[in-house]
Amino acid sequence: MASVITISIFSLIIFFVYSQYRALQRNITAARASGFKYVVSPVFFQSIPWILLQEALLPILKKVPAERTESWLPLSLFYRIWHFGYEPFEKAGTDTIMIVSPSGNALWTCNPELIIQTCTRYKDFIKPIDMLAMLNIYGPTITASEGEENRVYRKVAAPSFNETTHRTVWTESLDQADMMLEFWEQNGGKVDQLNHDSNRFALHVLSKVFFNREMKWLGQEKIPEGHELTYNAAISSVFKYNDTLFMTPKPILNNSPMESHKKAKQSFLEFQKYMVEMRDETASRLRSSKPSDGGSLLENFVMAGTPDLQNDNLIISPAAVLGNMFIFILAGHETSANTMALAITLLACNPTFQKTLQSDIDSIVGSRPPSEWSYLTDYPKLQNGCVGALMNETLRLYSVLPFIPKTNPAPQTLTLENQTHHLAKDTLILINASAAHRNRKYWPQPPKDKTVPGDASPYPLSSFHPERWLSPANGYSTPAADHFDPIPGSYIPFAEGFRSCMGSRFARVEFCAGIARVFQEYSVELAGGKSDEDFRKAREMLSSGMGFEMGLKMKEAVPLRFVKRVK
Repeated sequence: MASVITISIFSLIIFFVYSQYRALQRNITAARASGFKYVVSPVFFQSIPWILLQEALLPILKKVPAERTESWLPLSLFYRIWHFGYEPFEKAGTDTIMIVSPSGNALWTCNPELIIQTCTRYKDFIKPIDMLAMLNIYGPTITASEGEENRVYRKVAAPSFNETTHRTVWTESLDQADMMLEFWEQNGGKVDQLNHDSNRFALHVLSKVFFNREMKWLGQEKIPEGHELTYNAAISSVFKYNDTLFMTPKPILNNSPMESHKKAKQSFLEFQKYMVEMRDETASRLRSSKPSDGGSLLENFVMAGTPDLQNDNLIISPAAVLGNMFIFILAGHETSANTMALAITLLACNPTFQKTLQSDIDSIVGSRPPSEWSYLTDYPKLQNGCVGALMNETLRLYSVLPFIPKTNPAPQTLTLENQTHHLAKDTLILINASAAHRNRKYWPQPPKDKTVPGDASPYPLSSFHPERWLSPANGYSTPAADHFDPIPGSYIPFAEGFRSCMGSRFARVEFCAGIARVFQEYSVELAGGKSDEDFRKAREMLSSGMGFEMGLKMKEAVPLRFVKRVK
């Protein structure tokens, strides 16, 4: 009996090895036919077991001679793509590399020409739904959908992103910035966890604009009857346990004795209750009076997903209402919050540009109170000035997503430098935004021997140069050699083409209003002091201390102090 089991196990191993070998040979053949440079890897970027185990295996892989791993490992580490920047492409001598494995082929590119093709040919190159389906924890979403389903979701959401909405974003961002400043003043200007406060700021703005939910800073938020967590706490907890919620099958999550699983389940159910309440309250109100203009995001999704409120041309499932409420909250506040926190911390590390930015803000809004600021006249000036330049440079250095995944359900061709490349169907295409924003062919980069102390790959502090975005056409005395206008495809903070981010203007308005209000009244500095060592530690946190959790963020915040300006 034992020998039969042994033979069976041995046979299965032989069959597995042989099938993997055959799959690898097929994928190598497809890679050769593409005409792109390729390297062979033992792992596939999209493999869930590899994603879950790679951090544990990395210490072992680092002991393997570098020449055996450096061609494939940097572009196989899901959570570390940003850290390698342009370096893997520089070493390979090409901006496009095919990583071949038994489980599939992954085409990595930071080439602007290919980026534009894959982003604009949205019917040929689609989102890998299987990879993104983990986001559908509350129901179908615009992010993890394609084809007609995605078109309907976009049609439902699009009317919400209008100038009326953006004016509300402007006024609410100014109001929330004032409340945030008052909150900081109560703590003597010391802010240990800026990312917590920027998250709160962005969540409050989004909640007001999209869900008409008023959020305050001061005073204890009470837990409503029927809930175990506050609204803020429920959202924060869902994001804290997002990996657990995305990766753990529901039967396991519902019955697991593990404390992390119990808390993840609680946060999931609590936030679901809040969304159901908002949905039902909105549906009840809409039955009495439908919006006269474009409607809010919540109103539009509720109308499309509620049978007695639906328009025949816009019908979605009730589950899709909750799914899209969640995804817009996730995308709409987490990414904005991270960008604001990083931008402010960069200003603390770059006091010279901070002073330039404050002078520019003074020239635009002067000493006027926020109630007198104008969205129509002040916002464009801020966006075209130092505040907009700060946002552009922050998004260049810290792209919202280090990579953008695509795939092709049918064989496709790509054209690069007048040469046609053939892609086999179901190739995983990964647009490397971190590398594209550092591609030396298009972006001036400092020599490695000129990096500032504490900075580490991909050297964001050493290449921080927001002045590049200031145009003489807008009245700035930026030397012509410094002003930079990136070619299409080389700068993709909000993606490109038909599927580009719907909320890009929302994000810009929110950022400009919030940053301008803070730095009209305050300066920011490192709380620890102004010594070389203090700056070195802060730069470490902004480079080697970055992590990837649904977006780039600092693993540990840099303690800051906000000081009232003396004018």
